Formats: sequence, structure tokens, C-alpha cells
Amino acid sequence: MKNLSKISWLCVLPLLLSFGCQPGKKAAIHGITIYLDGAGNWGGGAEEIRHGLRSAGYKGLVEQFIWTTSFNPLVDQLNTVAARLRADALSGRIEEYRRLYPETHIHLIALSAGTGVATWAVEAVNEETKIDNLILLGASLSHDYDMTRALAHMNGKIYVYHSPHDSVLEKVRVIGTIDGKRGVDSIGYVGLTAPVGLEDRVVNTAWSRDWLRYGWTGAHSDCTNAVFIQKEISRHIINNNETASSTPKKQLATR
Repeated sequence: MKNLSKISWLCVLPLLLSFGCQPGKKAAIHGITIYLDGAGNWGGGAEEIRHGLRSAGYKGLVEQFIWTTSFNPLVDQLNTVAARLRADALSGRIEEYRRLYPETHIHLIALSAGTGVATWAVEAVNEETKIDNLILLGASLSHDYDMTRALAHMNGKIYVYHSPHDSVLEKVRVIGTIDGKRGVDSIGYVGLTAPVGLEDRVVNTAWSRDWLRYGWTGAHSDCTNAVFIQKEISRHIINNNETASSTPKKQLATR
């Protein structure tokens, strides 16, 4: 019986990690922001992102969607088939939320290879479902990936943060992007080439020394730190059309 109990928990645990502990309608009515970590789920940004958004006054759900199938970043980076299957599962989660809360906002934040899964999920949602903004951090998708289909399922924009000092993405050029290209720079390294005619829907932000004050050094994953999320990323999620706290925002100490 003990072994059976362990097996049962192993089956249930991925679902709990994917969808998080639901706080109920109180948060859900204010929208949802879903975070996807990078390959191997090593980024550790989930709590930082939740903390940063809460400190900025965000009142909606903040969920982490686990898409990885191993703890090995190389395996997840190259296993495009599995990544696309998880993207289908995420699109189902997005559609489910939209059916329950048709008037609220849906945002996605993704890191590294998770940006591929997030993009494919947006592409796969049905025609009745649209998300608001897609935020790509250290994206290991190829820089010329065609975002036309994803943007057709969005009301907002794709916000890209990229850095020429990202040593992980230097290696991805040789290993291969999450969409299976080799010898090609990633979005997170040089920025995203916007589809023709949709240039105003893609916002590329390059790293500069100015970002050091918020803890983004230009490395692969430190742009998920709580200060950067509060000071910079939250403005793409909390806007005039969303419900934020009416009380003064709690300020995080810069690092």
C-alpha cells in the first residue's frame, strides 16, 4: 500500500505543479498570468515573479505551468515533440480559463525554452480565445520565428527582452533552438524579427547597463528576479484596463 501511495502522488504531483494551488474566484476574477520556466525547470523564477507582481499591485492569479519532461536542460531543449504536446495542454488551460472568465486578462511570461511552449500554446488556442500580452525572457526560439499566427490570437503585444551577454544562448546557436534550428541566433540574444506589417505588435528591449539597478545583469535568467518583475515587467500586465491595488505599492529593495 505504501508503494501504491507513492505512485499515486507521483502521478498527481505534475498536475499540482502545472496548475498551482488555486486561490479561487477572488483572484481569478482579476485575470491570470501564467509563467513557464526554461528547459530542465532550473530557472527558479516562479516565486520571484509572483512576488514581483504582487509587490506591483497585481491581484490576479499567478500560476506556473510545468512543461518540462526531465531535469536535464539539454533533453528538454531538443525534445520538441514533447514540448509541443505540453503546449497543447497549456492551450487547453488557457481556453478553460477564458470560458470561466470571458472578460478578464490573460498574460504569459516565459523564460528560455519555455518561450517556445508559450508561443505554440497561443498559436493553438481556439478562435474564441485570445490572450493579452506575451512576454519573452531569454528566449531560445529562433530570432526569425514567424509570430503571425500567435499574434492573430492576441489582443496585445509580444514584449521581448534580449541580451548579447547571454552565454547560454551562445551555446544554443550550436545545440539548436527550441524550434529545431542550428546556426541561428535566438530571440533572447538579438531580439525578435517582427512579421511584415505587424512591427508595431513586437517590442524589443535590449539589455543595457541601466538595467543593473533592477538586477538584470544581461545573463540568461536573472531578468526573472522580483525587482525587475516589479519595476519593469509588471507594467505590461497592470495597465489602465486591469484591476490593481488602490493602495500604495510596496517597494522592493533593489539588489
